[in-house]
Amino acid sequence: MKALRCLLALAGVAALPVLALAHLLRGDSGPVPLENARQEPVYRSPNHICLSPDGRLAAVVNQSANSVSILEVRSRKVLEEISVGRHPSHAAFSPDGRRLYVSCLHEGSVDVVDLEQNRVLRSFQAGDEPYGVTVSADGRKLYVANSLSDTVSILDALSGCAQAEIPTGRSPRFAVATPDGSRLIVANGLSRSLSIIDLGAGRVVETRDLGRASILRQVACSPDGQWAFAAGILSHDETLPVQVERGWIHSNGIAVVDLARPGHRVTLLVDRLVAGASNPWGLVLSSDQRRLYVSLAGVHEIAIVDLPAALRLVQETAPEQVKALEENVEILERRKIARRVGSGGLGPRGLALSEPTGELLVANYFSDSIAVLDAASGEIRSVIPLGPPQEMTPWRQGELLFNDARITYQGWFSCASCHQEDATIDGLNWDLPNDGLGNSKNVKSLLDAHDTPPSMWSGVRTDMNAAVAAGQRFQGFIPDPENNRSLMAYLGQPKRAPNPHRGRNPESARRGEKIFFRAGCDTCHPPPVYTDLRAHDLGLGTPDDYRSRFDTPSLRECYRTPPYLHDGRAKTLREIFIDHNPKNFHGRTRGLAAPEIEDLINFLKTL
Repeated sequence: MKALRCLLALAGVAALPVLALAHLLRGDSGPVPLENARQEPVYRSPNHICLSPDGRLAAVVNQSANSVSILEVRSRKVLEEISVGRHPSHAAFSPDGRRLYVSCLHEGSVDVVDLEQNRVLRSFQAGDEPYGVTVSADGRKLYVANSLSDTVSILDALSGCAQAEIPTGRSPRFAVATPDGSRLIVANGLSRSLSIIDLGAGRVVETRDLGRASILRQVACSPDGQWAFAAGILSHDETLPVQVERGWIHSNGIAVVDLARPGHRVTLLVDRLVAGASNPWGLVLSSDQRRLYVSLAGVHEIAIVDLPAALRLVQETAPEQVKALEENVEILERRKIARRVGSGGLGPRGLALSEPTGELLVANYFSDSIAVLDAASGEIRSVIPLGPPQEMTPWRQGELLFNDARITYQGWFSCASCHQEDATIDGLNWDLPNDGLGNSKNVKSLLDAHDTPPSMWSGVRTDMNAAVAAGQRFQGFIPDPENNRSLMAYLGQPKRAPNPHRGRNPESARRGEKIFFRAGCDTCHPPPVYTDLRAHDLGLGTPDDYRSRFDTPSLRECYRTPPYLHDGRAKTLREIFIDHNPKNFHGRTRGLAAPEIEDLINFLKTL
């Protein structure tokens, strides 16, 4: 940093603050814009909050500002804002409170922040798109959930040296260690499961099925080590999605598992009969196991759960009653087990419980603030702004609407309930009624819909604008023109994550590019958008389909959108060419040797 200051001094910009200097070094935008640069609103977008071991400080991860804010809990003041890597998502304090480990999704790394010097000391390489980070009780190890690699990295907390990389389910985001440190419980965001890792053996010892759970978010473990809890959606993709009421498309709650009983799980919904609890995200438990708090990101509320009463309900639920309980959207309210209060802002995600002050701290993503709630009553005591107020651009309004269940009848779900908060996928097949019933289709990413009309696998929407309007009707309301404009601004200017595969296997990718054209893949997938915008019959229709021709999807970012083909039958890119291309309709790949298939896949992953 001293050398950088000297270089900038020679250039006449020595007065820039450390925060701006660090961002200039990284080459990204941060919370302190450079003078004379184009002024864009800088939103903090707090995604996570955690407390120091002594409870004095709170660290707030500002996802779209590439920074971490350090708050003093009792005074409710922002003490520092520290620049970190691109798209930080989660953080954890070291046991001595001197360091903060911050996962940087778009860097593929974990930044180590020295809290005495208030700066990043070093960065540890992790897997692709590291999300959740957990520190072992002795402070010697980091457990990092790599949401794109589908692995957990175990790193030395001092050196950053990789000690192991353990495969999990798909898109792990959050992980928590059991109190005795023997196991790691990992919530697989797109696999409907928890991976239970034996840390001594260094492997997954159980994949705990969670039924119809979808888009799993934060996971927590009870202080006694018996119970694990995971926040998420319960998606009824097994039924026709024609009834919004009573949670028959999406309902919302927590999965509860007894860690001593393999295979055990019960889902408790925090919805109400006529008011859904869209998009559960954050979880935190009181140390006395009296309360469980859940942030409901889509309806801007917090659910406060009477944990002993909830566990009694779980324990009295026989295996044959599990399905009925997970369809009961009113039982927790009727039995007075759960109540919901306002979050003090928009888009609550991360939660932290300050027990010495009796307060719940809520990171409200779209309000750029931390709300302080009375932990017992839920009453809002204070709201702490993380920066100056910023007017919402149309793009930001669209991002909010995309994640906001208030545009759905009774608040049961938002656009993000099927496409996640980044407008990608949930990995499921849905039988939408827009092209007949009985023919489920794989959910497509919306990031490539703006310039590849028509929309939907069957091409039933002429373009993205028509699809957005139809989506609002599906959510139960007549399309609102202003909402439509904002949603189009958001979806029409997608902010893509950097592709970690580019430059990873350059020789293989170059060979694969030649194979791509030699095999005729470009006939239907020509660059630059890698689709010819037409429907084709590849012989992949089924007796349930009403047609044999399907829209040609763009291949951009295909590395992050499995499963593949219109009905999701191919779980991997390799399966497309090996198992689902018998007549060479999907490119002339049947005669390719295994290394050539590998080269082709490596090229496709760079798109």
